[in-house]
Amino acid sequence: MSCLILNIAYKQSVHPDGISPEALKADPETTADMLTPLLHKVWEEGKVPTDWRKGYLAKLPKKGDLRLCKNWRGIMLLSTPSKILSRIILERIKDALDTELQPEQAGFRKGKSCSDQIATLRIIIIEQSMEWQSNFYLNFIDFEKAFESVDREVIWKVLKYYGVPQIFNLIQQLYDNGGTCQVIHNGKISEAFGVNTGVRQGCLLSPIIFLIVMDWIMCQTVGNEKTGISWTDVKNLEDLNFTRG
Repeated sequence: MSCLILNIAYKQSVHPDGISPEALKADPETTADMLTPLLHKVWEEGKVPTDWRKGYLAKLPKKGDLRLCKNWRGIMLLSTPSKILSRIILERIKDALDTELQPEQAGFRKGKSCSDQIATLRIIIIEQSMEWQSNFYLNFIDFEKAFESVDREVIWKVLKYYGVPQIFNLIQQLYDNGGTCQVIHNGKISEAFGVNTGVRQGCLLSPIIFLIVMDWIMCQTVGNEKTGISWTDVKNLEDLNFTRG
């Protein structure tokens, strides 16, 4: 527990529950003694405190005309104790879920690189196709606002499909059941409103949840058809998946 506390990021300056990482890190052993019974109760009862489901939405500028909403990226500032719970859940599920993902998926995965996917496409596939003078067609799909676009009901169905155990209830509560958001603008905080779609920007669980949803979609889309190019004697390569910032 002390190690989890020490690894909390310092990036955010405003906190929905008023608890800063600095306060928890000042004495990690004492903090661990205080949080352990609470986290154990949350784990056993499957009920997440209301404050842990709240978030502040901060705006980060992207390229382009900043008068347009599309040129701003939103990131959710979350409760500090909820981040510790998310880390605990992530450590419990990440290895099991990673083994279920297709090898073609390189985003957010240890030991895999988006550069490897690009090299595979450019050097191995395209150059060999040119050398063999074979027909070759590429279809690029880029998800706009990818994290925000995922349907929550699909998330719950896919988590069950992949066999996530009782932890599923905690994940669902972190996202649903009264979760609210407030926007920070010019130093002021807006009224709270519900967020009913997508995975939360800034949540440690969001990358792996997004990946398994995309993995399920790709399996349903191309997994049962004889498509793609011959990759080995027994396997075709239908897709290469990676995530960019």
